[in-house]
Amino acid sequence: MEQKEEFGDSLLEYACRKGFLHTLAEEYIIFCAESAPEDSQDEKKREKKKKKRFPNVAGFCRYFRVGEAEYACLCAKYPTEFDRLSAVFEDEALNSEVSPTILSAYLKKRLGYEKSGGAEVCDGQLRVIFDHDIMEDGG
Repeated sequence: MEQKEEFGDSLLEYACRKGFLHTLAEEYIIFCAESAPEDSQDEKKREKKKKKRFPNVAGFCRYFRVGEAEYACLCAKYPTEFDRLSAVFEDEALNSEVSPTILSAYLKKRLGYEKSGGAEVCDGQLRVIFDHDIMEDGG
């Protein structure tokens, strides 16, 4: 764990304290863009598929060798920095080529999107949703 010896804490905590967490996020995103999974041994098939890694919170943790618990502690300790990081991963997710099903699950689990009453944008139109159980509320 050279990171802890060099910085006195994790690289992510050091980056938060010094204000360059966004730089680490960009490093990870570039890594994802440049590395394609090696699914196939056949070069032609690999060129045809040419998928890039999907930048995400779990991958970010793996890349910088931190666990979910440490990530959560840092989120609580540096909420502004991690709010910005969350926006970066949301943007990456929304502009990715992943399926809508995976995108929806990711946004709900990792970025805190939950289905709740209110409004949502669908096909450029605002749709208001009333979460009301007439049987439970009595009318």
